[in-house]
Amino acid sequence: MKVMLIGLGGASGNILNNIAEDSPNDFNYLYINTDKKSIEDSQIKNKLHVDVKEDADIKDSFKDITESILNHVKENDKVFVIAGLGGVTGSALLSNLGKLLKYNNCSFVGIVTKPFNYEGKARMKIANKSLDEAKPFYDKIEIFDNQSMFQYAEKETTFTEAFKELDTRIKTYIEKEIYLNDGS
Repeated sequence: MKVMLIGLGGASGNILNNIAEDSPNDFNYLYINTDKKSIEDSQIKNKLHVDVKEDADIKDSFKDITESILNHVKENDKVFVIAGLGGVTGSALLSNLGKLLKYNNCSFVGIVTKPFNYEGKARMKIANKSLDEAKPFYDKIEIFDNQSMFQYAEKETTFTEAFKELDTRIKTYIEKEIYLNDGS
């Protein structure tokens, strides 16, 4: 089974990099972001820049890369869309990507992370709104709360180690989904 992981926005770029570091050949990867520097710094080979022009809406700019996305996706049996919610790119484009994939008959699942409590109510409100808008387009959306990292971390665990552990939990979830749907 050929599986693609698509990352939307900065948080997902970190997740993809960590998964690719551990499993470079297990999945096909595509990283999408508005931040050129983040794209340049990513170890992911396939990357698309959403070039948001001055006074343009991010969702309008996304339309410029939809054909490229479909070209990357078409050779895969299953797609997982990963997005960190509460910021700009992942929150703004989660529903648009879901709509694109659904209308092109792709089999896909969303995986999202929600903000830490300390990031504030405004970011959580953005995350929840984005999630509500995206749900109709996804076969399934699995939510990982960043706040839950503290449940699994030891007192001496660094923030970087805690994020890697969360990324490992996301990868494990993906592997279970593939196993359950592949019947292997």
